[in-house]
Amino acid sequence: MKFFRKTEKSEEEDNSRFGQDMDDQRVAIERAQLPEAVTAVAMKELERLGKTEPGTPDYSIILNYLEYLTALPWNHFTSDNLDLQRAERILEAQHHGLNHVKERILEYLAVRTLCSLKAFQVLVVDDEEIARTNLEYILRKEGYEVEGAANGLEALEKARAREFDLILTDLKMEKMDGLQLLESVKELTPHTEIVMITGFATVTSAVTALKKGAAHYLPKPINLDELRATVREILARKRHMQTTRSTVLCFAGPPGTGKTSIGRAIAEALERKFVRLSVAGLRDEADLRGHRRTYVGAMP
Repeated sequence: MKFFRKTEKSEEEDNSRFGQDMDDQRVAIERAQLPEAVTAVAMKELERLGKTEPGTPDYSIILNYLEYLTALPWNHFTSDNLDLQRAERILEAQHHGLNHVKERILEYLAVRTLCSLKAFQVLVVDDEEIARTNLEYILRKEGYEVEGAANGLEALEKARAREFDLILTDLKMEKMDGLQLLESVKELTPHTEIVMITGFATVTSAVTALKKGAAHYLPKPINLDELRATVREILARKRHMQTTRSTVLCFAGPPGTGKTSIGRAIAEALERKFVRLSVAGLRDEADLRGHRRTYVGAMP
């Protein structure tokens, strides 16, 4: 039965390909900077890939799925055009009547405008007054609303009183250090981003902070250009998440009443591409079958 056996050379090639695929996908997941929930899914699929024989059909399915996940433009986005007068002109030019609908759309765009104009709330935590004051001054010049706190306990009290978009905190402080503050704030307001700043930077402390949910880790003395770029990047990503998770507008009515046309007008007003997707073809059991679209290896 020699004809049905794999040769040693063939097995070595499979093992080499298997190891290369695992390394490539692990690097791709790290570079893609996926959202936390998507990262968890990708790592689970990568673990499953590691337990699957390269010659099986399921191996190719998992590999293709991971390549698809990491190829999506998770961190690429465009800004909306929130000119209300322009939006009103487009709606009036393309739709006669429907006053209540157009009024509701303009209200929605007005709220989006207010959210985009709201200054980011930043809290600086450092037990050294000079360092704290300097950071506050630099960030205020960037247009952020900034408050300061002399230690972790004071910062936690301020975080309980109001929700901050970003907290920059020193690592080593009396009463409550940066890691303890990180854990407490994440329990209190999970969407608050936290950047650790320390003059005692080590690989261990950096890994620990990032595992606990820190958005970034900066060593002292701080490079001001790096600080500005880091804060700008974190807050831009946060702004994008706020806008993409906004209100869903639902238009109900019989065929021919202008639902799709209204959607096209909204896209034109925002200077976005209009994508029409029919959800009628999505079956309920698709959640059970998962991305494999089959009951073979399906997850509950």
